Amino acid sequence: MSAGMGETMRTRAITSTLTARLSPTVPSASQTYEPLVRSALRQRLIHNIFAFSVAFTLVVGILLGGEDETSAFARLLSPGTWTMACLKWFVGVLPVMAMRKIYLTSAATPATSPAKMLTNAIAKPSTRRCLAVYMSCTLMLITLYMSSFTSEERENLHLNIFVKSRKHPYYLNGRLLFLVLAQLSLAASFLLRNIMLDRFVFRWTKSFNSSELPYSPSNLLKLLLKMALFTSFSLMVYSVVFGLSRMLALPLLLKLPVVSSIVRPFVAHFAKGTWTLTLPVLHWSLLVRSFMMGLVTVMSWEFAESLFDAYVPQPIKVGALTADPNVTVVSGITTQDTVFAHFAYSELAELASDESSAGSTRRTALFGDQKYSPTLWNVLARQSLLRLGQDYQTFLRRGAPITPPVAVAPAIPKPKDPPSTPLIRKAIFKAPRQSPLASMLDSVSSDSELSKAATAVAGEMEERASQMHIPELFRSVAPSSVAAPAANAVLAKPTSSIISSFIAQVESHSRDLFVGRCPAWLKESAITWNEWFYRERLNKVVEVCLPNRELDALIIEALSRFVCASLSEDRYGVVQRDIPRILEAFVSFLSAIEEYQIEVNAKYTPPTPDELSQGDTKILEEKEMMRLEVARAGDVLVVVSDGL
Repeated sequence: MSAGMGETMRTRAITSTLTARLSPTVPSASQTYEPLVRSALRQRLIHNIFAFSVAFTLVVGILLGGEDETSAFARLLSPGTWTMACLKWFVGVLPVMAMRKIYLTSAATPATSPAKMLTNAIAKPSTRRCLAVYMSCTLMLITLYMSSFTSEERENLHLNIFVKSRKHPYYLNGRLLFLVLAQLSLAASFLLRNIMLDRFVFRWTKSFNSSELPYSPSNLLKLLLKMALFTSFSLMVYSVVFGLSRMLALPLLLKLPVVSSIVRPFVAHFAKGTWTLTLPVLHWSLLVRSFMMGLVTVMSWEFAESLFDAYVPQPIKVGALTADPNVTVVSGITTQDTVFAHFAYSELAELASDESSAGSTRRTALFGDQKYSPTLWNVLARQSLLRLGQDYQTFLRRGAPITPPVAVAPAIPKPKDPPSTPLIRKAIFKAPRQSPLASMLDSVSSDSELSKAATAVAGEMEERASQMHIPELFRSVAPSSVAAPAANAVLAKPTSSIISSFIAQVESHSRDLFVGRCPAWLKESAITWNEWFYRERLNKVVEVCLPNRELDALIIEALSRFVCASLSEDRYGVVQRDIPRILEAFVSFLSAIEEYQIEVNAKYTPPTPDELSQGDTKILEEKEMMRLEVARAGDVLVVVSDGL
């Protein structure tokens, strides 16, 4: 026999072509949709926002940046003007734009009053970082501004760091200090304005024409007027605060033992001489210089912010850039970021309303997709109804967060005792009879029943006496074991509560003293300001109930148009199965909004003829304010109800 006959024969199974292959799922948004949208936003940021903001900074530098008598045309041809404008934009505007991009969020602040909005902003760490960015940009702009002068020019303008004094060479220059602090206060005021406008929240806007862009002549004029008024008001408030701090805070600061030795070599000369609130008016040139420098800064910031508000929310079409546009757009709605979901649903709504042959072909392919599991339409319908359901539940809760269920520990069943024979633990024989003398001695002993009863009665009487207001002279001497807990209770009183109560009393007395001495017009102004600052706005309450109203309107529009188009373009009837669920979601949402609309409208009652005849200004103003708030609240609800 040959050697090959002894080897083991190897067999191999024939590969079958009938094995079941799993259909792929729709890819995630982070793989297909989000990179394309990020690329489009990056292009807008560079070619639209950065380019126009640099041009605006250059134009402002040419028109308002000259300290000498050089004409604007000469500054236009000067390379130094172009270099300084680019440096100002790079150190003063670019960090602000980067900060806006980083801290852009889709979640609106759930605040119904200016006080709550400011409190929520202060509690965020991002607010402190934004303040640091604004302050840093301001300081760098001041440095560039001062570096543009020679030493002789700074001396002529009285903007040196220290005053000329051989005896006190480190006295700070008050004019320069006023200028620097004015710019820093203006930066803080600009951040406060952005907080009140809730500017770090993504605002969805539809397409607009060129007349609505920030660089149109009418919008540029509005921007100039708004920033001029804002700078004037901020500078006026700063001058008053600066004067009050010079009159009240600085003298107290110089009397502190340790602080005085540190700051006196620099600011001791400010305490000399008289100071009034009208003193900055005497230095008119300094006020004008501070105003112009602050106006140029805030105009550059506001123009860049307006460009960001105008270009970033515009719809983005990225489906046509891929091989399968339906898959790309449908995958975009599965994202967890609401901003990307806005762009995806905007493109889907446009696809659903496209009446061209290309649009009809894309919709037919979307309805008849069998390549993915679940299909494209199933993913679209499920994600859309899921988002609508979540926003519907938020609306029913009136914007309140979901309360997590309280976890109750299951009761541990008590094990049953096994059956056992009871044990008798007492004497089974009859006790011997005691003599009368022994019984009498047992009754008067310390552990007898009579002694225990007397001790219990004495303890109860002592406890009742401690609760009654009886002078110490008539009370019995209490044992140390009873007095010790009372002393410990006094010592155990928390120190923090004592300090907080003391601070509250000081604030109350100070408020009463201030209210008692201030004039009547100032009291009325303070009351009006307090009511405006803490009063809840009805339209803000409604906005909290519908935080994603623009996205809900897009979802409703897309689903409605797709359902209408499916009557003639859905060959397999896949949309027909989801129509009852879609209608149920729409009707439920619309019913809840209409009920809430009736509740909101009932909050406004027109003034009666008697109120109109009496002419009570306060009542009429309150009713007019409520009418405006009800109208604004209706505008918020209309965003969703009109789509339904």
